Amino acid sequence: MKYWKRVDAQGEITTVESYSHDLKVQGAVEIEKADFDAFIASLPAPVITPPRDLVKELDNLKAELKGKGVIA
Repeated sequence: MKYWKRVDAQGEITTVESYSHDLKVQGAVEIEKADFDAFIASLPAPVITPPRDLVKELDNLKAELKGKGVIA
């Protein structure tokens, strides 16, 4: 596995990538696995939102429209 980073005009890392091929990645700089892992570890934890209950949302919207006399 080879590891790569991409940097912006200010020299800040914008993304890291890993590939199992030996080709050069255009526009990227090869890095060590430890640098790759450090960047991934520095990212904020993902925000997990609970799944939406679309059936309930639609029922609520229909009830609201019925209450306003928009639909029968």
